[in-house]
Amino acid sequence: MESQKRYTARKIIGNNAVLAVDDAEQEVILLGKSIGYGRKKNDIIRHDEAIERVFVPSSDSSREAMLLLFAETEEEVIRTIQEYIRHVEKALNHPLSEEFAFSFIDHLSFAIKRLRQGIRIYNPFLHEVKSLYPAEYAIAEAIIPLAKQQLGLEIPEDELGFITLHLRSAQTNQTIAAMNRFSKLIALLVELIEKELSIRIDKTSTDYARLVTHLRFAIDRAEKGQGLGENHPLSTLLQKEYPVCYNLSYKLVKIMQNELKLQMPEAEVGYLTLHIQRLESHFKINTGPCD
Repeated sequence: MESQKRYTARKIIGNNAVLAVDDAEQEVILLGKSIGYGRKKNDIIRHDEAIERVFVPSSDSSREAMLLLFAETEEEVIRTIQEYIRHVEKALNHPLSEEFAFSFIDHLSFAIKRLRQGIRIYNPFLHEVKSLYPAEYAIAEAIIPLAKQQLGLEIPEDELGFITLHLRSAQTNQTIAAMNRFSKLIALLVELIEKELSIRIDKTSTDYARLVTHLRFAIDRAEKGQGLGENHPLSTLLQKEYPVCYNLSYKLVKIMQNELKLQMPEAEVGYLTLHIQRLESHFKINTGPCD
């Protein structure tokens, strides 16, 4: 049974981290509240003795990275991050993988260090991330009261955006780099819409959320190969009635195809035309460019 596992301490990294070996002489790093307090080399640690997480280094380089992180990060920071991770796991209803948990601790500890040094964290795709992943952003916000209460630190919205990407990555197995490209593409498309229609979309508005959602679903369909058919049933009519919106939609679809290196059906142009026309009508521009 897991609770009967025993570890032998090899090095006390700090009050909350210990380098140890298990019964099979496999090297591990144990993380838990006060797990290293009062310990010394060769002490026996049972699995049920406040062990919250067990990391198994996959290589010498990962071992050194883990040792360095837990040795250099203040214990109060580790405790706060661990508490937040427990909240995340409860909210997601599943445990985080060992690999993700370490990268998450690494990210959060570095972000906290930068904030304490007065370095501003800037996220160029914050609005896109908030609209694309609202559920994950809500979980990210839970770190605010923890950091305020335990560290006396204000976590800015820009950092919440980065945390959101990590949480999304944990659920989809997408890399942060891939999701950043996704957010960058959405930002590019929105910028083109604003430019072509001579409008400025409020990034906190329902209009913006709907637009981003529509673009997200279009991209998702392309990546999953789920087409809408060869053409929209009203495509000819839309092209005639709303030529500027139709041409803009055509440009947007071509950009998505080029960036994603995927084919998208012509039907996407028609459905996107309807959405953009509806968006433009909300601005009530007297000389509406889609008319």
